Amino acid sequence: MPNPNVGMMYPVWAPITAAVDGSMPTYGTGRVVQEARTANVTKEVNNNPLYGDDRIVDDDNGMTGMTVSFESTGLTMEDRVSILGESVVSTSDDAQWESDAATPYGGFGYIRVMRDSGTRKFEAYLILKIKWQEESQETATKEGSITWRTPTLNGRAVGCDVDGSGKLMFRQHKVFATAAAAKTWLNTKLNVPAASST
Repeated sequence: MPNPNVGMMYPVWAPITAAVDGSMPTYGTGRVVQEARTANVTKEVNNNPLYGDDRIVDDDNGMTGMTVSFESTGLTMEDRVSILGESVVSTSDDAQWESDAATPYGGFGYIRVMRDSGTRKFEAYLILKIKWQEESQETATKEGSITWRTPTLNGRAVGCDVDGSGKLMFRQHKVFATAAAAKTWLNTKLNVPAASST
């Protein structure tokens, strides 16, 4: 039965306020990050087979890390403060600063729109702990029709011991029949106020 990905929507972010082994991270107030365009997830995995009697008898192929490339339709100044850690220094012009400080950790979620045998389903994903960086930025003059230039953020996820077992968890996901239910799940997980939800 086919179950292809046919769309993406509703990227949300919340800063981590506490992360303690044995429990889920605690998130501050979440926010919707404009509109989603793409999210490319790359899993880093072990490639460590154990050989015996001239064959593989065990294989450690567990996940060791995760990187994500995320493109949205844009970033507001408030997004840049929350996600990239930019700051406003109290000066006469209150300009926003980019600095050598590390960007903050947070939780990140989005919805993959799936076509399950012709029926749309909505699979919400939550990355528990990730930090982002805008590694490049392209700006150019308009030559005739608009060339859309949108920001891409690159992030590295960190595994979390959420239950004291020592097993590191990177993300969780759940399928919903409606987009509204998927959004509600993400809003609850990442403390996104109802007023900012779309």
